Amino acid sequence: MAQTPAYIESVVAVTPAPDLGRDVYTNANPLDVQAGARSLRGSILVSQSISAASATVPASSHHVTSSQSSFLHPTAARGKLVYRVERTADGRRYATRTVRAEQGGTLVYLATLSFQNYGGGDSSSSGNNVLTYGLPMPDLGGSGPDDVDKDAMQAMQSGMVARGGSITQIRADDSSLDWRPLGLEMAEDPSQFRLRGFVRSPHPLSAAAGPAGAHLAAFGFASDEMSVGPALAASPRPTARGFQNVALLASLTHNVSFHEPGAPIDDWVVLERDTTWGAHGWVLTSQRMWDLKSGRLVMTVSQEALILLKPKKAKM
Repeated sequence: MAQTPAYIESVVAVTPAPDLGRDVYTNANPLDVQAGARSLRGSILVSQSISAASATVPASSHHVTSSQSSFLHPTAARGKLVYRVERTADGRRYATRTVRAEQGGTLVYLATLSFQNYGGGDSSSSGNNVLTYGLPMPDLGGSGPDDVDKDAMQAMQSGMVARGGSITQIRADDSSLDWRPLGLEMAEDPSQFRLRGFVRSPHPLSAAAGPAGAHLAAFGFASDEMSVGPALAASPRPTARGFQNVALLASLTHNVSFHEPGAPIDDWVVLERDTTWGAHGWVLTSQRMWDLKSGRLVMTVSQEALILLKPKKAKM
C-alpha cells in the first residue's frame, strides 16, 4: 500500500514551470493559508525556496547547509508564487543557488542557499581531519514530548495573543507541524528569556520525498514559524497584555544553518528560542534545534524583525 504523504510535504512542495524559463518553479499546491491572515507566512517562502533550489542540484549527494534570506515585500496569502533559481556557483564539494521569489511580478523574497556534496567521498568533508563539536541539548528535567499536552501550544497562544489584535494566532488546524511547548523561562532582562519545547511532523514523510530534501525544507518551514515570538513574550510590559500594544510586526532577514542533512523532521526535535537584542525598532531572535534521540544539534537560526509599538498617549 502506498504511503500517504505527510501534510508538510504538500506545503513545501514546488513544481517546475518550464513555460516561464529554465529553473523556474511555482508552488505545487494551493498556499497553506493561515485563517484570517491577509499576508502569507514567511515559513512558506523559506521552505519552498529551499525546495526550488534543491531541485537544481543532485538529490542523492547535495544537501542544503545554509539559507540567508530577506523578506522584501508583503506577500498576499492567496496567489501563485514564482521561484526563479540562479545557478550561482557549482563546485566539486559545494554549490550555491540564488532564489528570487515573485508574486504578481513583484520580487517579495530573496535567498542565497549553500549546498554541500555529502556523497562524493571527499575526506575533507568528514573523517578525522575536521573539527567536530556541537552545543549540547539543554537540560529538560527528564521531560519529553509525551509529557506535554498536544493542545498546549494552542493554549499558550490563546493566553498570550489577544483576539482581534495585530498578532494572529496560528491555530492547530493551520499548522502542519506538531508543536509541544515545555515552558517559558522569564526574566526582567529580555535577553535572559528562554522558550523550550518539541516539534515534529505528526505524520511520517513518504519515501517519495527523497532521503533528505523534503525533511530539510520542512526544517526550514519550522525555522520561521512563530520565530519572532520570543521578542514579544520576553517584553510583556511594553507589548502589553495580549500584545495589544504592538502596532507593526514584520520579518526582515532570516538565516538558517543546517548541521545534519540526515535529520528527520518526523522524529521529535528539541527546540530552544530566545532574543538577544532589541533597539531602534529592530529585534534579533535566535533558535536552536536538536534531534531528541541523538542529542545532536541539527539547526541554528537567527532572525531580524521590525517591531513598532503604539505611541504612548500624552498625559492631560
